[in-house]
Amino acid sequence: MSAWSINHLVLALALAGACSDDKGVKETTDPVDGPEDESNDETAAEEDDVAEPTDDADDSLAPAKDAGKKDAAVAPIDGGTKPATTDAKTADTGSTTTGDAGVGAATDGGATPAPTGDGMCCDDGNCLCHGDAPTALTAEKGPYATKNYTVPEGCIYYPDSADAKPPFAAVTFSHGFAGTGGCSPTSFQGGGWAPLYASWGIVAMTINTGSGDQPNVRGRKLLAGIAAFKAENMKSGSPLEGKLAGRYGTSGFSMGGGGTSLASVTDKTLLTSVAVMPWGPARMGVETPTLIICGSSDGTASCGSHGTPLYRGIMDTVPKMRVQVQSGHQGQPSVDMGNSGKYGLAFQKVFLEGDTRWRPLLVAAKSEETNIK
Repeated sequence: MSAWSINHLVLALALAGACSDDKGVKETTDPVDGPEDESNDETAAEEDDVAEPTDDADDSLAPAKDAGKKDAAVAPIDGGTKPATTDAKTADTGSTTTGDAGVGAATDGGATPAPTGDGMCCDDGNCLCHGDAPTALTAEKGPYATKNYTVPEGCIYYPDSADAKPPFAAVTFSHGFAGTGGCSPTSFQGGGWAPLYASWGIVAMTINTGSGDQPNVRGRKLLAGIAAFKAENMKSGSPLEGKLAGRYGTSGFSMGGGGTSLASVTDKTLLTSVAVMPWGPARMGVETPTLIICGSSDGTASCGSHGTPLYRGIMDTVPKMRVQVQSGHQGQPSVDMGNSGKYGLAFQKVFLEGDTRWRPLLVAAKSEETNIK
């Protein structure tokens, strides 16, 4: 073979090798759709479900990883579209829409009975009347003996006296950060509210929570407690079988107070929301009669950063009241010589039970802001 032929053969082989190498590089550098993007989407979804600490709130209340996350306080707690609104509750008369929270509410979306009452302590007959007409606000134990029992959702206190005649209204209560629920009435987190309410004829559940649950999670669990009440009302052999009137409210302390406001944004059938020194509450969308109890020296959930924005975000057509007790960050009704309990009990009597006998006392009580007349 001539030298010219050999040189051409070598050149051809070199060119073939270069083409082969170029093809290999192209195949290994093509973009590939992989699980990375899905993982990032899931992480973002999880972060969106965590309520953001607000303003000057004590960061020790929330896990450090939650700082800076998207604020969930203004959205329904399930993250869905804001529910269609119902007619606003009326601030000057105290009348309320009955909603779809009746006895034995159907789980398939069917119609349910309207809340009921015995008509003895209000003009229109749509009210519940337990106990004698009050002469003063009180946080003392009421006229009825109480018992309690547990369900998966929490600890239920209920009236257990022969003269405590059903039907009863019912309310769920959530502890704040580090609180987990249970039947203890002595917890500073607010364990005394359920037995207090029950002694005055209002069934109450302290819900079970995780110690680190954020307000949005506590709000969902407050509503799960309402669903449990409806199930107990229909359950054969339950202490509450056939005894509930279909009148429901929520309440809570600290992060539980934030949770009760979020619950009321989601469930428009609730008749009351009592937020005790709320942390991380909703800033808009609340159409439920709402009481906000602030502490004068509360350095954890100051009224200026939490309670006041909640109050001012509620439409003026909705009954609302903001009060202050002489206290730090404490959830018991006995706070400030019982003033916290006095406000809370009277508010539930007026707006949850519809008992107008308590209304003049509530209206006359000192408040920072209110539209209740």
